[in-house]
Formats: sequence, structure tokens, C-alpha cells
Amino acid sequence: MTRIKTSLFLLILILASGFSVSLYSRNQETEKLQNYQGTYECSPGAIYDPASIEEVQDIVRNALVEGRTVMTGNRKFASQIDAACTQDGEVQITLKNMDKVVSFDASSKTITVQAGMRFNDLNEFLRSQELAVNMVTELGTFTIGGMLGSGTHGSTLSKPSNMIADYVTELKIVDGLGDVRTLTGEQLNAARVNLGVLGVVVEVTIQLEEAFKVAASVQGFRFDDKLEDVILNIARSNYSANIAWFPGLGRYTVTTYNPVPLDTPGNAYNAQADVSDVQEFFFGLLFDALHEVPGSGLQCLAAAVRFSSRSTSYYRDVDTGKVLESPVGYSDRMQYFKCKDPDKCIWDRLPIALQEVAIPIDDLPSWIADVRKVLAAHPRTCFPLNGIYFRFGKASPSYLGMNAGRDSAYLGIEYTLRQEGAAVPKNYFVNLEIEQMSLRKYHARPHWGKNSVTIFEDMPTRYPKWNDFLAFKAEVDPYNIFTNPFWRRVSGEDPLDNYLTPGCNARGECYCQSDEHCAAGTSCTSGAYYGDANICR
Repeated sequence: MTRIKTSLFLLILILASGFSVSLYSRNQETEKLQNYQGTYECSPGAIYDPASIEEVQDIVRNALVEGRTVMTGNRKFASQIDAACTQDGEVQITLKNMDKVVSFDASSKTITVQAGMRFNDLNEFLRSQELAVNMVTELGTFTIGGMLGSGTHGSTLSKPSNMIADYVTELKIVDGLGDVRTLTGEQLNAARVNLGVLGVVVEVTIQLEEAFKVAASVQGFRFDDKLEDVILNIARSNYSANIAWFPGLGRYTVTTYNPVPLDTPGNAYNAQADVSDVQEFFFGLLFDALHEVPGSGLQCLAAAVRFSSRSTSYYRDVDTGKVLESPVGYSDRMQYFKCKDPDKCIWDRLPIALQEVAIPIDDLPSWIADVRKVLAAHPRTCFPLNGIYFRFGKASPSYLGMNAGRDSAYLGIEYTLRQEGAAVPKNYFVNLEIEQMSLRKYHARPHWGKNSVTIFEDMPTRYPKWNDFLAFKAEVDPYNIFTNPFWRRVSGEDPLDNYLTPGCNARGECYCQSDEHCAAGTSCTSGAYYGDANICR
């Protein structure tokens, strides 16, 4: 009854204000949204591209009256799953028309931007002012709102945080009643990483710092037997460290950044996404063939190629395009790479996937030792063939950041899919054993965007302030209009047991419990080393 009264009140208010859907951009035909890989899509009933906060308010109030749900995300969303996708037939908002600087205060080193602004555009402006936001991602093309939605992060233990979410000083949202709220203090901590379920983030105020340059160092190591002994020292003794481990080869690479004065000569940029059409073609042939050719020879070759590309400098001079062996450049250009064409990044066209979790940082040496034992139990798999990537961050005050309340090591496992994702990748069972070990033995927290359906098990138990987040959601979204299938799964409203159907393991929707959950020709068995894992092989 209360909801009916509220809806009638809002309907009268909307009609009285002369609200009209046609006042702003709306997609009139059914349009499917896809993630960057084309592996997930949704079919909204309506897609809106508002250009002002008032238009966002109108959309939300209208959705409330109609009993519809709302989600904010781009038409081509950067998640491997449906995290930013509305339920089919419901309302999708994009903020492509809300991408401007709202205010800038050089004296206090703060800037307020609309949530649809791309991070690389923000960096271009800040560089002209000799200011920066440092080491909070690697890819610069995300929107600010999207980075807050998923907890996008970089790698540093020398800065207060490796997430842009923790440099936000004020957040403006349109809540579940269509009202504007300005969040600070503990409310801000609840909303720093918000999954899009607290409201529509429309404006973000960010604390900046003085710009500086960094010198990058890239090294390859052909023996990994001491990695667990040195990895934390590498992370703690550099401004930023990114480590790629190729355990099937017994090798690893280290990329580090360290500050140098702004007047240091050098104008380098991070060119790791600058792959030529010829290179892309041959990568595509290799990645497709390695799944179909018997044995692990091509998998090991792919791992060796990836190791080689990560063990030498991938930095170029902005002016000449030449590769630099001792690169120095503005911190943002060195830390954040971007694609030659924002809509055609290399991983959009090659079958590359990445799954990531975060564990307590001091557990990392033990985790590495356990992964060695998993691989020893599955000899000569060369998996993960593209590497395990380590990044690092301090504890966050956010409620749902991967590093909420604990210093963390981020573990990203990169692998390739079969062509068009038609079948399970070769030796994928090794990843599944590592994944379940990480979740159950090391209390890992999955990345909110870079993962499969099944990895989000028991999420409420992984965050001490989960119930506080739910309480705040109930306050700002009392009728739960900011929800989608992803939120229902991770919150437990839609239990993962509902996905235990034939072939679910092959689709990334379950850890098998019986043979029917596996792909044809495989059976469900315990992990070869970590016995509490269930794998199909």
C-alpha cells in the first residue's frame, strides 16, 4: 500500500511538471547491449542518454511509477559479465552526454566531473594543470562512474590507495526516489564502490596531487624458484609494481615505476596495446590453434611469446614512436595505456579473458607455493598460458572494494577462449582448481567485473560491512529499482544453486557437482592438489 501511495504521488508530481520522455535522447527501437568481448548481452526495454541531472531524475521517477528497474552502463560495457547490464525489458541509462568538467579548484587541488567523463580525458586536462590522479587503473578509457561501480584499481603501496574510489571526496547521486543526494563521510564510504545499485552517480569530486614523471623498468627472469621470497619486497620497495608470472614456464617479469622530478627529460607513453594488424593476425591464429592441436606445445609457445613481450620495454616516445629502453614520462601516460581506437582494443578482437581476485597481501607467498603444487599435479599444461598478474594496494575504507579493510594482493589469471567461446578452453580445469582454492582457502574476493558467474560464491561473508551496505541501499533505494540479474546473484537473492543445470560448468555458471554439469567427454572430479575443488576434466 505504501508503494502504491508513493507511486501515485510521483505520478501526480511528474504529470504536474510536464515531464515528457521525448525531451531527451531515447532509443525508440529494441537495441542489444554487449560487453567488449561480445560474450554477454542484454536487451533493455528503453535506453536513455540524458544530458543533465534533471533528466536523470525524470527517468528514475518514471521508472518508479512504472514499476521498472534501472541500471547505468555503456552500450559497450567493459565487464566480462552482466554487471552493468539491466534486466531484459528494463531501463538502461548511459552517461555518454554527461562527460564534462563541472568545477576545478587549483588551490585545493580538487575537481568535480560528470560521471560519464572518460578517465583519459580527465588526465589530459589535469596534465595541462600539472596535477594528476595516480596509479588507480591501467587502462585509461573507463568512465569515472564505471570505475566507481566496479572498484577499478591500479598497483601501489606507497600511495594512500590504488583505487580512484578512495580519492573521491564527494559523490552526487540520483537515488531511488529520483532525488539528488550529496554523499560524504560514512555514506561516501558505502558508495565508493557501489555496483550501480545505490543510484545513478552523476557527479564526482576527486582529490588531486601535484603531477610528476615516472621512470619505468621492465625485466624478465627465466627462473621463478625464488619468486615467493622476493615478491612482497618488490611490491613494497617501489612506487608501483606489476609482476607477471608464467608458472608453466618457470619465468616471471617485473615492471616497476618510480617517481622522478617533473623537469626530468622524457616524454614516453605506455604502448602495450599498440599491436599491429600483422601481429594481431598471427596472435589470432596461435590462440585459436592452441586449443585444437593435441598436447600443450602451442600453449607453451603462446606463454613464451607473452613472456617475451612482457620482459622488454613496451614504452614508446610520444613524438617519434620509437621504443625506449629507459623510459621516462608523465605519470598518467606511463601508468594508463589506451587503445589506438577506443572501440577496437586488441582484446576486443582476440579471444582473451581475465579473471581476478584479491587476497590478504601477506598470504601471497603461500598462495604462490600452493599454485606450484596445483601445476605439479597437472604436469605440462602451461596454464595459465598468458600469465598470472600481480598488483598491490593498501586497505580501503570502502565497504565493497576488493581491498576493503585489508592490504591486498590482486591475482589476475589471463587465458584465451576457444573461437567464439564455443567450448571450454584447453586445460581450463587447472584454472578452476586455482580459483576454488583462492576462494575457500585464501578468502579471496572476486573482481566485480572481470569474472564468471560461479566465482561469486558466498559474497556476503567476504565483506565485514556487507550488511551496512545493504542497510544504506535500503535507505537510498527503498523500492529496489537499482537492481539487475548480477546483483541478485551476488547478493544471494538468486542463489547460485539455481544455475546447477546440465553443462553449467562449461558456461562458467557452476562448479560441478556431478558429471552432467561438465562438457561432453569430461567428468566431475576433485582437484588434483586442492581436494575441496570440483573440476571437470
